[in-house]
Amino acid sequence: MELAAALKDGCSQPARRQNAVALNNGVSMDKKVSWTVSQVLLATNGRFVSGETETAFRAISTDTRTLKPGDLFVALSGDRFDGQHFLEEAVKKGAAGLVVSVIPKKKMPVAVVEVPDTLKALGDLAAYRRRLMGNLLVIAITGSSGKTTVKEMCAVILAQKFAILKTEGNLNNLIGMPLSLLPVENKHDIAILEMGMNRPGEIARMTAIANPDIACIVNVQDAHLAGLDSIEGVARAKGELFERGKSWARFCVNIDDKRVKKLAAERSQKQISFGKNRNADVRATHVRNEGEFGMAFTLHINHKKERIHIRSLGEHNVTNALAAAAMSYAAGADFDTIVKGLEKFEPYDKRLKIEKIAGLRVVNDCYNANPSSMCAALKTVQAMNKGNKAVAVLGDMLELGDSSVKAHRQLGETVAITGFNSLFVVGEFSRKVVEGALDARMTINQARQVNSNDEVIDALVEMVHLGELNEGDWILVKGSRGMRMETVIEGLKKQLEMES
Repeated sequence: MELAAALKDGCSQPARRQNAVALNNGVSMDKKVSWTVSQVLLATNGRFVSGETETAFRAISTDTRTLKPGDLFVALSGDRFDGQHFLEEAVKKGAAGLVVSVIPKKKMPVAVVEVPDTLKALGDLAAYRRRLMGNLLVIAITGSSGKTTVKEMCAVILAQKFAILKTEGNLNNLIGMPLSLLPVENKHDIAILEMGMNRPGEIARMTAIANPDIACIVNVQDAHLAGLDSIEGVARAKGELFERGKSWARFCVNIDDKRVKKLAAERSQKQISFGKNRNADVRATHVRNEGEFGMAFTLHINHKKERIHIRSLGEHNVTNALAAAAMSYAAGADFDTIVKGLEKFEPYDKRLKIEKIAGLRVVNDCYNANPSSMCAALKTVQAMNKGNKAVAVLGDMLELGDSSVKAHRQLGETVAITGFNSLFVVGEFSRKVVEGALDARMTINQARQVNSNDEVIDALVEMVHLGELNEGDWILVKGSRGMRMETVIEGLKKQLEMES
């Protein structure tokens, strides 16, 4: 499909609002985020229990630690917490109202709204807020890896021309995504929302809340298998973004990913393809790895092309850049704006970011890990290394379910095959990683199972003292978020800088 045709009919640049005022029940929504009791009841279909019916709220809060005076506190409950236990604390901190699923036994001196499910109510509030902003263009991004990088790339591009709201950090689940959308105001042109999941139905619910105009599945990989059984289950869960998309939405499709391509083929919405495939609407040619300086490639959109350089490391980030370019173009950004934005983008925290510590080149990729992203990180360091030593410090890949043993053993094999000189592994599956490395011809002196991040730090410092690690050598540190592998980098930096 020609890109120009895909962008026709509703894909034009979002217009800025002129004197935009959303009215509901006689209440104007001005620049400050504001809610009334009547709006909360309308959004959630809740029941007013007590308090003043004319109460107004500054914003929505789910955490008493960050709650501000005048907020409406939504008492969420989960496996490890229950917001109902913090109602009095919320009131003491200045909450003007409470949304609860159980009416408190003690009468509260603020407005109280009862709902059957506070998590659903939070989503309903965000969906209501999104409906009020009739001219807002919403972009939704999901994928097994890279979605935060793509979101940030997209934000840098679009912020040059538009007023944007974006997901902060990784607030991408059924709590975080609504909280990211709730602050939207009339001044915003575009909201860029990240959607993560670990079980079926979550993306469908977030899609219903956000009602996106542009949707992108960056990739489908073997992540979160514990809640989805197989990569086919991952594809079905990610595919909910396309399946539940409105008929006039535009889908940005990675045609290099066979599972994403299949998901898109089942839908009738207008589609903009991206990838290295010659048939892609947004594509990259003449890709060159420039080592620690990033990646260079020729960007093609429609009939325009330009040679560009991005600071992000690894070939997989070229695909991330193409995804961001496709969505930005669909949102109304011109070619030059897209080029400038991609070249301006700085790698996001804990994502293949090089830190210099006592002359060592430490690659911080601690944000998260699955088999595909582990492989990409190992290959990226391999491509950058020009004859120096390379050490891999790896933590468990979590949420892989029954495939955990096989995946970790294969990880060890990949470390050995990609030519790393040493391997330190921590976590429940560390032995399996070492076994895989030994099977692929690493020695017991090269591949070591360790008991803690502190033990890794001590081992690395000892290697420096013995001259086994020297200036210019590489250390890759990566693992799932729950492994907190960044503490290895923090500890190594602290010890080596104290000695210098």
